[in-house]
Amino acid sequence: MAELETYRRYLKQHLSAKRYAHSVNVAAASYALAKRFGGTDPETARFAGLVHDICKEAPKDVQYTLMMRSNLAVCAEERRSYKVWHGIAGAELLREKFQVADLDVLRAVRFHTVGRAGMSSLEKIVYLADMISKERDYPDVETMREKAAQSLEEGMHYALSYSLQKLVKRNAYIPCHTLEAYNEMLTRLQKQEK
Repeated sequence: MAELETYRRYLKQHLSAKRYAHSVNVAAASYALAKRFGGTDPETARFAGLVHDICKEAPKDVQYTLMMRSNLAVCAEERRSYKVWHGIAGAELLREKFQVADLDVLRAVRFHTVGRAGMSSLEKIVYLADMISKERDYPDVETMREKAAQSLEEGMHYALSYSLQKLVKRNAYIPCHTLEAYNEMLTRLQKQEK
């Protein structure tokens, strides 16, 4: 993995100042969550958080091309949902352009918008960090931050529930990965309660 400065320069050139600031905030939140919960190297979490939106502002055709070249499973609902392309495209860009070979990092970037069943600690950390980064100010963000501070499992369950409700309200497609992730988190939490 190249030095973080290489990625910072690339991000500054390809993202707006607002999106770059968000990326830096997600990197900080990812680092903090990794330190708090363990299970992943904090520096790896910082890196994955920093680059999670590397393709967020790339042209739609570029995102689509990268997504279609991805060797990580892309469901039909994702192909219909432009808002999630950047995660898939970002993972592919990191693999192709920067030769990032760490599958955990690539999956953390690829699934940071939709989640999936069987997420690693790093994947959960980046997913949650993206939702709780310090500039976020949506109505439920404080509750989201509290849940994420309790545990990765509690945070993920709450975050996935929130995302599903938002998708339903928007009458948007729901990726199968998101449903599978939600069902898995719900099953885990129900087992803990018994």
